[in-house]
Amino acid sequence: MKENSVLLEILSQRSEGVTSLFVKNWKRDVDIGILPHEQGVLQPLCFDIEVHISGSNTPLRDEIDAVVDYDYLRSIVDQLLVSRRYNLLETLASEILEACLVPPEVIGASVSVSKLAVIEGDGKIGCSFSRIK
Repeated sequence: MKENSVLLEILSQRSEGVTSLFVKNWKRDVDIGILPHEQGVLQPLCFDIEVHISGSNTPLRDEIDAVVDYDYLRSIVDQLLVSRRYNLLETLASEILEACLVPPEVIGASVSVSKLAVIEGDGKIGCSFSRIK
C-alpha cells in the first residue's frame, strides 16, 4: 500500500521512530455487496491492515502484555463480520480503521479491503483508508 509509506514517513517525523504491526494478505470469504447477485453469496476478500505506534524501542519485557498485541487486528475483523452484513467495502474498511485506532498507543493506521473475484484474471478491486490520530 503506497499510502502506508507516506503515512509512515509523516509519523516518523513526529516521533522517536515508529513500530508497525500488521496483518497482510489475509483472505476471508464474506457475504458482502450491494448488488442483488452478491447478496447471500460468499465472496473472497483480502485484508491488509497496518497500525503504527510511536517509538521503536525494545519492549521492556519479552511478554505479550508489554506490547500492543497485533492479534487485536484479527479480532476486530472477526467481530465486525459477525456483527452485521455489509453492503459496501468502504463501510467495512472504515469501521475496521476506527477500531484499529482505539488503543492509546496507536498513532496511525491503514486498512485496505479488496474483492478478489470481481474482475477476470488476478485483478482485484477495493478501497483503502489511512488516518493519523
